[in-house]
Amino acid sequence: MLIRITHKHLLICLLVCLSLTTYGQRHARARTAKIGSRAAKKTCFPAEITASKTVLCTGETLDLRSNILPSYKYRWFKNGSVIVGETAYLLTVSTPGTYRLEVTNTATAGCVETDEVTIRQSNLNRLSILPLTQSAACEGEPLVAAIEAGTTEPVSGSLTYNWQRNGLSLPGNSPTIVASQPGFYSVFVLDADCEVSAGPVRVFAKPTPQFPVIPAVCAASVDQLTLTATPAGGVFSGIGVQNGQFFPGQAGNGTHTVTYSVTNTAGCQATVNQTVQVINVPQPDLGASQTIIAGMRVTLQGPTDPNLTYTWDPITGLLINGDPAPGDERLNLPRVTAQPNITTTYRLTVSQNGQCPLTSSVDIIVLPGLFFPTAFTPNGDGQNDVWALTGIEAYPSCSVKIYNRWGELIVNQSPYTQPWDGRVDGEAVAPGPYQYVISPAPFLPDRSGTLTVLR
Repeated sequence: MLIRITHKHLLICLLVCLSLTTYGQRHARARTAKIGSRAAKKTCFPAEITASKTVLCTGETLDLRSNILPSYKYRWFKNGSVIVGETAYLLTVSTPGTYRLEVTNTATAGCVETDEVTIRQSNLNRLSILPLTQSAACEGEPLVAAIEAGTTEPVSGSLTYNWQRNGLSLPGNSPTIVASQPGFYSVFVLDADCEVSAGPVRVFAKPTPQFPVIPAVCAASVDQLTLTATPAGGVFSGIGVQNGQFFPGQAGNGTHTVTYSVTNTAGCQATVNQTVQVINVPQPDLGASQTIIAGMRVTLQGPTDPNLTYTWDPITGLLINGDPAPGDERLNLPRVTAQPNITTTYRLTVSQNGQCPLTSSVDIIVLPGLFFPTAFTPNGDGQNDVWALTGIEAYPSCSVKIYNRWGELIVNQSPYTQPWDGRVDGEAVAPGPYQYVISPAPFLPDRSGTLTVLR
């Protein structure tokens, strides 16, 4: 008699063998296999759920397995509700929850056992790499591994960070890293249960701008300075900077910082600075030419600033505290007194330690001294008969006024071409003191004093 064995018979035999093996490993007793076989038909074994772990990592599934016998029937529940259609000993889950298994042993009346397991979702969810300071990921800038928590619970602080550039691990264990070189960056974040990763993210090279040194600028001679840097297309900024030009007058005296910023096609920006010194030396002005009488003094005044340096040339005729300046004296002074003996042109050069020198000059015209006696004797003896003024020839517009003791004007000559002979209207004046006022020239001060007529 031939016995035909079908695939169904083979499957039943396989399930029976596997169940007996599992049962034998977990519930072996010190009895014979025959006695154990008879007891299995009478004992209600507990349901057991076996899982490799109880934490779901992002994107993965877990298999929940039950102990099996040919006579078992299975029902799976999630969070108290039956999972429709799940009646096998194996349940694959992809979402967290409390899973309960109900096992009915059809070989034993009333044998219904349950087991349950709670599966939670890992707090590590999506991970991304973000630049902290710019919209693009650029060299020299920090990158952060930004984790989006999968639950409302905070992400565990005991995480391990493994950064890589171009597939090679980088030192450190921090959520933030400075991308010191361009390349492709990835990060792997691990906790006790799961690992998430992000990347690779490309970190682009920054531009390398070149900004030549800016020489010192003399504000008095330069209205504006065109700024240059490479690569082109960047933006200049700073005090006194407008549309790629530097205006010394707007910036003012002192040292200023000019910044050049340029962004490449990848969106990475780099900046470079240069300093520019603005030297604002005021233009000295010694004024118009002056005419003096020999022996008179005039004051020459330049701009006053403690940062300025002064040079007078020549120093002949210049006084220091009333005394002639030594021949080797520099006279680093904004104000001097001049008493030249002859007509002299004085030049004042003002600078900042020799930089940006500006010069002004003035002519001091020296006329001969005007001398006059304080008394004369108009007695007709041929000596000192008139009041003669020595040097009056250099003062063609000189005027003379003489007053008597009662303040009456008795002599008024302009110009004083005829020396006074001590007469008024042909009559000799009485001897005694007379007041005089001499005006050598309109641009010279008056000279006054007492004249005595002697007989």
